[in-house]
Amino acid sequence: MNEKPMTEKQFLQINKRSFITALIILVAILFASYILTLVIPQGEYVTVEGVRSYQAIEPRESYSFGKFLLSPFLIFGSSHGITIIAISLFLLILGGSFNVIDKTGGIKSILSWLVAKFKDKRLTLVYAVILFFMLFGSLFGIFEESITLLPIIIMLSLSMGWDTFTGLVMCLMATGFGFSSAITNPFSVGLGSQAMEISLVSGIWYRILIFIIMYLLLCVFITKHIKQIEKDPTKSPTYESDLIKKENLKLDLNEKDEKQSLTLKVYATLFITLLVAIIVSSILGSFIDALSGLSIPIIAIIFLIGTIISLLVLKVPFKEGASYFFKGVLGILPSIILIVLAGSIRLVLENGKVMDTIIYELSNALSGGSPILGILFVYFITLVIQFFIGSASAKIILIIPIISAIAHNVGITQNIALLAFIFGDGFTDLIYITNPILLISLGVAGFSYGKWLKKTWLLQLIVLVITTLLLILGYYIGY
Repeated sequence: MNEKPMTEKQFLQINKRSFITALIILVAILFASYILTLVIPQGEYVTVEGVRSYQAIEPRESYSFGKFLLSPFLIFGSSHGITIIAISLFLLILGGSFNVIDKTGGIKSILSWLVAKFKDKRLTLVYAVILFFMLFGSLFGIFEESITLLPIIIMLSLSMGWDTFTGLVMCLMATGFGFSSAITNPFSVGLGSQAMEISLVSGIWYRILIFIIMYLLLCVFITKHIKQIEKDPTKSPTYESDLIKKENLKLDLNEKDEKQSLTLKVYATLFITLLVAIIVSSILGSFIDALSGLSIPIIAIIFLIGTIISLLVLKVPFKEGASYFFKGVLGILPSIILIVLAGSIRLVLENGKVMDTIIYELSNALSGGSPILGILFVYFITLVIQFFIGSASAKIILIIPIISAIAHNVGITQNIALLAFIFGDGFTDLIYITNPILLISLGVAGFSYGKWLKKTWLLQLIVLVITTLLLILGYYIGY
């Protein structure tokens, strides 16, 4: 079955096949989560006089099937509701704005300039873009914000003669690798260091070395893929749909009329402003707690205002511009369902009072064991919890005290324990189907989760091996 091209009607739209696949898997996981609430003992962490400890709940509290069925609605009234709403509004604005940019010629003008600029240095462009996004993730903790630029990078990849997957790697995977190879990531390194009472710069030299290793690994991975599809384009997992996307681009590198020049300047200014906003909001958020969760709303507001100003400068009629925006919103709308379902899985485990039990039992599985096993177990705990809780800050509150205690019990440093947490927190964002950012990115790219899994599982396995070896090496060198 051929996949529907992303650019046939509007620039950002959720691929139908990808949406249905993700929907079925998430619903299955949601029901499995409810079954866990029936068989796992209930318990919760409580803090008494500054001491946080686990307490079993007896007698068992009732968690009805009716309440479970309502979880996709109840999540909006939970502590996660504001986050769900903020991300949803961000995506709707993103969908509408990108469709406006596409229909008014912004995408083609930017791509024409980039392709002409780097036509003789194509791989250099790939490596530079990957480094750019990895640094964003590693230094500023940016991940979901990269969705803003994902469509541009995908279309840039297609314009260079490559495919959708190459664009996904250059943007989504690069940002995820950077987030996980954290140097000063305020969400994992920053909050984690604070919770473990160690300096942010403690052990930074080793984290920089890890960043370089992961950057080289990703460059080798994408170079191999690029050479494969250049030799035989049919090896691309989206070969047929990409043919249609490339046909719709129809870039004319020789066309340099006044309108195209104005369009390029307008939208280049918009994207530069967005980049500055992302960097500034991320930096301020790492120092000012009140701003730590506002980067997405700030970017959304700037994007919306910038799109409106662009329409005015380009003298696009209001009715025409509104039509473009509305169609873009409709194209991205199904992604909201996926976000709600992914969030509901965590809510079910929390309301069923079994989430803390899972964390407690995992942490108790190793006590007083060998240091190496302790390090790997911290890694394993984080990998498991990551499936249900994607937020680094939320996991820090839940399990960093436990990880810190395990580190003390088995004789490993807080630095190596934090590194194990960082590894477990990030790389799986790029493979766990419960991560809404992955689902949204694949959806707007028209790339099914099954194909993504097939293309990236080996890389993830290599990452698992390398990170495990880096943790063991870190222990032996006294990191």
